[in-house]
Amino acid sequence: MPRSLPPTVDPASGSALALEQPASRADRVRDALRRAILDGTLAPGRPLIERELAELLGVSKTPVREALKQLHSSGLVEINAYQGVSVRRIDADTVRQLYTARASVEPAAVRLATQGTGSFAAARAALADAAVLVDTGETAGLGIANRRFHRELYLACGNPFLCGFLDQLQDLTAFVATAGWRLRATFAQESAEHEAMLDAAESGDAALAERLTRAHIENALTTLIAVLDEQAAR
Repeated sequence: MPRSLPPTVDPASGSALALEQPASRADRVRDALRRAILDGTLAPGRPLIERELAELLGVSKTPVREALKQLHSSGLVEINAYQGVSVRRIDADTVRQLYTARASVEPAAVRLATQGTGSFAAARAALADAAVLVDTGETAGLGIANRRFHRELYLACGNPFLCGFLDQLQDLTAFVATAGWRLRATFAQESAEHEAMLDAAESGDAALAERLTRAHIENALTTLIAVLDEQAAR
């Protein structure tokens, strides 16, 4: 059980409040499983059995159970009443829905961010990290770095509702992108598109930044659907 810190009395209600330390073990299990899903160690459709995962990670089933709940919330795993928990399978409908949602919101968030007064230094740092990973071909790390780039770009919009919606899509987008890269590498093209998007944002050209972001998302969707169609035809 998490250890409570000394209680504080709420002056309005007179009730005692207590802060709890975060359940770091569940977070570490989540992060380990997340990376294994992103790099393909745990492939789409793979059953995720609590007991087996607990043995592999050297923990009890409790943090594994909590981690799987978090991964389900992010869209990386599926829960079926009959088959239990498994890594999400990727299909064309899921990809279309995901990228349609992003294309409807993310370009507008980037436009607002570009119109603001914030800095894009963190986005530039994420882009530099991604460039290093392109050379190594480490797709899980690259997927995470790319998601960080996108988040730092739209985060400057200052709208917590837009950011919260897009944040919910981050892990699933990384999962779909890295799975697509294993079938057809598009690192160079995406890197060039990211550079152009960031250049437009840093120069304050909101209309261009919005247009490039939408084109980037639509290009990724077109490529992923083509790859999935090729796989289905085999």
